[in-house]
Amino acid sequence: MKPTDNIRKRFIAAESGSLVIETIQTESKTNRQRLRILKLKGTWRANEYNELVFEVALRKGPPQTYTFKGSWKLNKNQQIEYTSEDGRDTLTFRGYWQLPSEDRLVYIFEASSTSRFEFKVQLESPTLYPKKGQIRYRIGVGMRQSRLAASSQLLILYGEWKFGRNLGLNFQIDYGQGNIRAMEFGAEVTFGRNKVIFALRNELGHPLGISLTMTHKFLEHLDAEAFIRLKSRKGQQGIEAGITIPF
Repeated sequence: MKPTDNIRKRFIAAESGSLVIETIQTESKTNRQRLRILKLKGTWRANEYNELVFEVALRKGPPQTYTFKGSWKLNKNQQIEYTSEDGRDTLTFRGYWQLPSEDRLVYIFEASSTSRFEFKVQLESPTLYPKKGQIRYRIGVGMRQSRLAASSQLLILYGEWKFGRNLGLNFQIDYGQGNIRAMEFGAEVTFGRNKVIFALRNELGHPLGISLTMTHKFLEHLDAEAFIRLKSRKGQQGIEAGITIPF
C-alpha cells in the first residue's frame, strides 16, 4: 500500500464573510512539512440546533458547509467565542446583539449584510429590573428543541437601560474598546403604585413578552426629565417614538 501524506487542519480566524484555515501537510517519505493558509469566502449562520455554520461560496454546485461542533460562549466583551471539541481552535466573532422576537436572539456581524447567527432561545424571566442591567436566556447548542429545558446553558447580556430621544428605550451594551451599541425598543407603558411598567415591543411594534419594571425613585434617578414627561402623559392615550400610554 502506498503511504499517504498526513494533513492537519486548524481554524485560525473568523471574519464577517470568510474563514481562515491553516493546513500543515507532512510528506510520508521525507517527513517534510508544508504550511498553507487558506481564506475561504462565504456566509456564517446558525443551524436549527444553534450550532455555528460556515457555508463556502462555490462557483458551481451547492455550497460546502462546515459545522462547528464545539462549544461557544460570550467573552468579557459579550462577543461570541468558539472553542473546538479538542480545545485546539478558538475563534472570536465580532458583532452585536439584537432582539427581534420573544424566542429569537440575533448576533449580527460587523460590516456584513449577510452573516448573522439567529438563535432559538428561552427567556429566563419575562420581568426585567433595570438595576440588574441584564437579560438572561436559556439556550441549547447541538440538541433538539424538545431537550432545551432539560439541558441548556445560560446566556446573559449585560447592559444599561437608557431613555433615548422622545422617550425611546435603549439597552446599551459595551462590546469593549469604547464600542457601545444599543438595542432599541418601543413599549406600552402602564402606571402602578410607585412603579411604571414598560411592556417592550420590537421595531415593528410587536410585543416581545418582556416587561421592564421601574420604580418611581429609580426613574427619577435614571432620567428625571423623562420621568416628568411620562407623568404628564399619564391618563392620556398617545404614541411618542414607540411609547404607547393607554387609558
